Amino acid sequence: IRPAQGSTDLRDVGVVIALFLAAFFGFPVLMYLLLPVGLIDAFYAGVTRLATLAQFAIFGVSAWVFVRAVRRFHGRGFFSMIGPYAVAWIDFRRVAVSVAALLLVIQIVLPVASWGLPDIFRSLPVWVALLPLAGLAILIQVTTEELVFRGYLQQQFACLSSSRWVWMVLPSVLFGSWHFWNGNSLPEGIVYVIWATLLGLDCADLTARTGTLGAAIGLHLAVNFVAVMFVSTDGWPMAGLALMLYPYQDPDVLSAEIADVAGLWMFYSLAVYGLTVFIIWLAARVSLKR
Repeated sequence: IRPAQGSTDLRDVGVVIALFLAAFFGFPVLMYLLLPVGLIDAFYAGVTRLATLAQFAIFGVSAWVFVRAVRRFHGRGFFSMIGPYAVAWIDFRRVAVSVAALLLVIQIVLPVASWGLPDIFRSLPVWVALLPLAGLAILIQVTTEELVFRGYLQQQFACLSSSRWVWMVLPSVLFGSWHFWNGNSLPEGIVYVIWATLLGLDCADLTARTGTLGAAIGLHLAVNFVAVMFVSTDGWPMAGLALMLYPYQDPDVLSAEIADVAGLWMFYSLAVYGLTVFIIWLAARVSLKR
């Protein structure tokens, strides 16, 4: 937190976050105004390879605006939010590998055991060829989010208070709220918020323990990479890069089913997601030996 101690005015923090949000929501609007309708529909659907890559890659635009804003209002740059980069790189590699290995078992073995073989198995050579580009695009996305919520907000709030409720929980709740619209219904949105908040707490804890953002980026990258690249639902948003696709279920039907048993469904989902988040946090801690 030392780099943030020279500039702790909450008004500056508010302006920086406002500029980030303006870039994040404004750039897609600009795309909507400039690009043909067909390309815009494909982008927002995110079901093709190019659209999925583009959705992750455009986080780089808001990241650039954000880093420039931090430099303008706080007088410091990108690496001030990362920590010692040599240590961050080591932490990143250890956590990314260990968490990805664990999630591969959860993401592939369990669906196959529960649902059987997928309906669609995409071309393996094409999938392998896209791995580097997909990894880079997803890395841009997760680094942007970690910079904002852990590298910046957690850092700034820790300068204002030593309470974990302020510097650990508050940024994690904001991070969780950021994911509400990932769901197709109110119960799904709530589940996403709680899951992402727990994931944010994982990343916040790793950042506090290591003094760098490397472990948090590694964990976040492993979670998103495995979720996007291996198993998804046919026709579902962000399914363009997945190797295996299971049958698509109409979201209106899904929402109706969820509404009938919302309490039971939410309890089951939160139990599974909560246990998964706890396990990957343990895997990260073990890999870091902290």
